[in-house]
Amino acid sequence: MPTRRLFLGREAYRRRRMIDATRILPVVLAVVVLLPMVWLPRQFSFATGALWLGFGWLATILVTALLHRAIGSTAEDDDDS
Repeated sequence: MPTRRLFLGREAYRRRRMIDATRILPVVLAVVVLLPMVWLPRQFSFATGALWLGFGWLATILVTALLHRAIGSTAEDDDDS
């Protein structure tokens, strides 16, 4: 019977945490972008609100792309399953 490792290696652990971050990041950034618009509706009128949403959406895409690139560049362990 093959022995199973009790703990993950450092790289596999970090990779899994980055994968978790890519899952939760869009939700967190959506709250960060939408919450000021709910609290201060007069400051985020049509044009300002549209720009705010556009830049928030762009930031979400860029940060998620960077995380995916970081995940792809890490070496994948064959023993962590």
